[in-house]
Amino acid sequence: MYDIVRCDADPSEFGFEKFFKYENGKITEVENLQAAVQFKNKKSLILLKDYAFDEGAIKVIAEKKKLCFLIDLGRLIRSSGIPRAIAMSKLRTFLRLCVKHGAFYSFASFANSPSKIRTPSELSHIAMLFDLNHGQAEFALKMLPHYL
Repeated sequence: MYDIVRCDADPSEFGFEKFFKYENGKITEVENLQAAVQFKNKKSLILLKDYAFDEGAIKVIAEKKKLCFLIDLGRLIRSSGIPRAIAMSKLRTFLRLCVKHGAFYSFASFANSPSKIRTPSELSHIAMLFDLNHGQAEFALKMLPHYL
């Protein structure tokens, strides 16, 4: 299992094989799915700011099998109340479409300090809140080294 963090820590303490340090150059941040379509032919990690419903864009991206969506679970963990509920609902719909069309996705915690790092089982259980089964959640956590 792998994770992306923003702090220095020993991955073996938390049950990970390796931590990747967050670097802006390797991860592309885009506003929405329409902007992500531009990267469909590149092998890259895309971090979306908004998981709005757009089945056509996901279908186009999934056809190429190169782009991987990176889901920031830390952003969900740090939020609360109605904004968290809305974000979880959008993300659940987004991941349902990714599974339906075969688009790649992965999860990361982007922890700012060692105390905020989650174990692999915690990350997979959080991912299962989005209607993924255990195998899909584990596979998503193993996708990171192929793109970094």
